[in-house]
Amino acid sequence: MEKKNNDDYIVRFNLIERLQHIVLFVSLIMLLLTGLSLAYYDSWFGKFMIGLEGGLQGRGRLHNFFAFVLIALGIFHAFYITFSDKGHKEISYLKYRKEDFKKLAASFKYNFGLSKIKPTFGRYNLAQKFQYWGVIIGCAIMIVTGIVLLLKVWDIAMIFPKWLWDITNIVHSYEGMLIFLVLFVWHIYDVHLSPGVFPMSKIWLTGKISKEELKKEHSEEYDELFGDVKTTEEK
Repeated sequence: MEKKNNDDYIVRFNLIERLQHIVLFVSLIMLLLTGLSLAYYDSWFGKFMIGLEGGLQGRGRLHNFFAFVLIALGIFHAFYITFSDKGHKEISYLKYRKEDFKKLAASFKYNFGLSKIKPTFGRYNLAQKFQYWGVIIGCAIMIVTGIVLLLKVWDIAMIFPKWLWDITNIVHSYEGMLIFLVLFVWHIYDVHLSPGVFPMSKIWLTGKISKEELKKEHSEEYDELFGDVKTTEEK
């Protein structure tokens, strides 16, 4: 296999973006584990995890700590995409546009063998946009409902009616499972385990993508950076 040199790669994500990604998945994994151990505290899994987490009090401290880490990350990310040039540019690429809905129909046709034409994408494809906004909305719901639940732990829950607390508890639990399905099943398979990527994409570590992969997966972005993506045979 021919070894690529530095000229064959471009920087896709800077250090700040990569650190945000790492903090996000670490905090979500810890919140998931500490949340599941409480939800299934009477099962062998729950008892085992609570033991690892230092008992019920230790589990609560861990869960609250990573919840505040997630809140801090959310605040930082909001400032990053609002006030930094790079962050503002990234969020503009992540917005849904009219052509995305046309490409959604084209993607379905291509994936189900109804069309031989594979739709092209820019910096982010449809799945990546959906995963990003899914995480944003999911984390916002988790944070709001988590704060309500924390008020009960702090004995301030009387400011809310019991029915609201009960609904909040259900939403918080199921939203956690939904984030798990979106991120740790779909996203990890899509980014790390799918054919051509397995066993792992290194972009989240290095921030760099090869020009070859960029041309294949984000041909419209490649075209903007380097010119026409058409091969010699197609010209």
